Amino acid sequence: MTALSFADRFYLFQTRTLERAALRFIAPQRILRVMFAFTARMGGKVPRGVAVTPDVHGGLWFQPEKVNPDAPVIFYVHGGGFTIGNPRTHAALVAALAEQTGLRAYAAPYRLAPEHPFPAARDDVIAAYTRLVEAGTPPVAIGGDSAGGCLALSVLQHARDTGLPLPRAACLIGPIADLSGSVEDRFAGATNELLIPPQWPARIRDLYLPGLDPTDPKISPLFGDLTGLPPTLIHAAEGEALAQDSARVAEAMDEATLDLWPGLQHVWHLHAGRMPSADRAISKLSAFIKAHA
Repeated sequence: MTALSFADRFYLFQTRTLERAALRFIAPQRILRVMFAFTARMGGKVPRGVAVTPDVHGGLWFQPEKVNPDAPVIFYVHGGGFTIGNPRTHAALVAALAEQTGLRAYAAPYRLAPEHPFPAARDDVIAAYTRLVEAGTPPVAIGGDSAGGCLALSVLQHARDTGLPLPRAACLIGPIADLSGSVEDRFAGATNELLIPPQWPARIRDLYLPGLDPTDPKISPLFGDLTGLPPTLIHAAEGEALAQDSARVAEAMDEATLDLWPGLQHVWHLHAGRMPSADRAISKLSAFIKAHA
């Protein structure tokens, strides 16, 4: 393991103290959205020369300098527990992927719970993927973190089952894949969960799935078929709660590699441009995409 830098340790401290406390004690998701927007903007840096352009659907396009405007596309789905986050909170991460792969990238928007519970988010990301296909730009790679990883898996399953073109590679970061059982107990029992307190996943599941069966494969991809999907690289922090889901996804897929990173927080990649560990992780994801795309 590469030794953690001062910047790595700074963001780890912020995660363990401020961000974890906010998720535990602040119930209104609208307040958390504002806080996340601020911390994401301060905690990551879009690489110089990457143009970021919104579209009419609320998504963001990322176009690096010297990359052909018609270059292939990475389709990315942001995380945030289905209740917070948006394409801009993940701009540094997605822009870094675009720059390091030499591809364009698109961060898909979707509606959030509790205002828009399941299936709104799933419907929106499938619609966004389908728009790219119909526009003649089927994505060559797909990515997603946390809740976005869950939705990315749903997109892949939908594309396979309906005959839409599949991407050539997938990259997932700490994906949620099983919303059944006691999610609170799973997070409480994790040996190195630095960010997410047990109270938050239990709260957001109620907001996202009011009265719904969490074993529905459209909700929890692990209850569906994960075969026949493209080669996949999965990142997770060693000991975080969602490392369990990550391992199970890797086991259920035909060709998947699980890469566990010790001593880090859930989706540390958000600090791209400011946290050396995030930059190293994105370099590995980018190399994987380039090798397959």
